[in-house]
Amino acid sequence: MKFIFVTLALAGALSAAEAPRAFTGVITDTLCGATHAMMKAKSDADCVRLCAKGSGQYALFDGQNVWKLSDQKTPAKFAAQKVKVLGTSDDKTKTIKVTSIEPIAQ
Repeated sequence: MKFIFVTLALAGALSAAEAPRAFTGVITDTLCGATHAMMKAKSDADCVRLCAKGSGQYALFDGQNVWKLSDQKTPAKFAAQKVKVLGTSDDKTKTIKVTSIEPIAQ
């Protein structure tokens, strides 16, 4: 009986796990979000990298929301570029647990 309960509990937990989905947007940072007006003399890409090295973190701006990214290394090469991020989201913390990031041709 205990085995059946444990098996059902595990099956329920596995089925409740969110499947990865695609998010599209621009790689930004949590300090600047949608705009990079603070560093007018720098390009958007330079601003993103500088802010992420400081107290900011790499993020994805999807046109409405700024999503913090769990992977803080891969986004550096896509700073200020349009990308597709595959992963799972946590709406409460506005975080994407990143599976992969790839550029989108513009």
